Amino acid sequence: MRKLPMLAAALAIVATPATADGLSRCYVEAGLAGTFLAAGDRHAQGSVGGGCDLTLNRNIFVGANLRADLGDSSAAIVSARLGLNVNPHLAIYGIAGWASPELRIDRKSGQFIIGAGAETAVGAVRGLSMFAEATTAAAKVGAATTDDVTTRAGLRWRF
Repeated sequence: MRKLPMLAAALAIVATPATADGLSRCYVEAGLAGTFLAAGDRHAQGSVGGGCDLTLNRNIFVGANLRADLGDSSAAIVSARLGLNVNPHLAIYGIAGWASPELRIDRKSGQFIIGAGAETAVGAVRGLSMFAEATTAAAKVGAATTDDVTTRAGLRWRF
């Protein structure tokens, strides 16, 4: 029973709105990504990127993102987001984009990816948020595969 007040206090700190305008604006991000292939291979790598979001009305937003996964299976990813601001500090969104191997955007080799994500503001630091996403390859071009799922989690700082 003693843990319940501590959990409530921790949630209140995390759930405090970081900015008056919610999760709009541009950002930089860093995190970890894990790719799980149907063949049984698994790859973990660091991820860095940036992007911008624009709130269309009180609850709906659109955004664009460019990121690089750095590791054994490096990739460059360009994606768009369409989402819902559930409240000023929590957003859920769908993702569609292009993932290309070897850190270059190339029409001749890559994957069309789709997925979903969530982001919540970290109230202790202005502009800081945590995010988690999962994507899967919906189609491929060239030597890329369509049997992988990528999960990603990290921090975003909005400016």
